[in-house]
Amino acid sequence: MKVEITAGGIFGAKGEIPIGTIVDVKSEPKGWAGRYRVVSGKDGKETAKTAIVNPDNSEYDDLKKQADELGLQYAGNISKAKLKELIDAKLAE
Repeated sequence: MKVEITAGGIFGAKGEIPIGTIVDVKSEPKGWAGRYRVVSGKDGKETAKTAIVNPDNSEYDDLKKQADELGLQYAGNISKAKLKELIDAKLAE
């Protein structure tokens, strides 16, 4: 497994290991608690990484455009569900 050093005070054969260094270890070094984070692997197995993606806001943008065309006033941080409610109420008039 690979761990990243996140705090000082961890020493190797050549002295202190710099913060940010990624080190290969066989198992979690319990004596280093609070001074590292696991980057990959657990007991030698690679862990899956989850991609972080931005959500698709096209439906929300379309709703805002429709609300603007209808002359609705709404808060800038309105939820998609609440915006739909406002539009539906305006169209029902």
